[in-house]
Amino acid sequence: MSEENIELVRRWLAWVPDLRDADPADDDAAVEEAFRDYLDEEFVLRIPSYYPDETPVFKGRDGVARYVAWLRDSWSDWRPWPERFFDADDHVVVFGRIVAKGRSSGVPIEFPNALVFTIRNGRMTSMQVYTDRPEALKAVGLEQ
Repeated sequence: MSEENIELVRRWLAWVPDLRDADPADDDAAVEEAFRDYLDEEFVLRIPSYYPDETPVFKGRDGVARYVAWLRDSWSDWRPWPERFFDADDHVVVFGRIVAKGRSSGVPIEFPNALVFTIRNGRMTSMQVYTDRPEALKAVGLEQ
């Protein structure tokens, strides 16, 4: 089952549209596709609490749609770049980086992160974003 979980997360991250190329008019359809193909109806996304101007927890379809809108308001270019995958039973940890460009400033940024996905019955039920990679591994019992 674990290899299937990693493959699900790989497909998800390959599917996530780059904001630079995605038409905002397609956002609702993309959210629907995400829930049809990858996400559990009760999906929860948690981002680090220091992100400004937004609730760090996004739940269900409405939450994912709010997150996409927030990304569009903040960034003109935003995409995840996965680099390494770790199997942790019903969790998958992904070390990667975010490449983005500020919408207002135009300033490009790139920073490492870690994503922890919880998988149940072939669906992603949650994703937690970490800026500290060892903390992400510790959260699933894979301390290095």
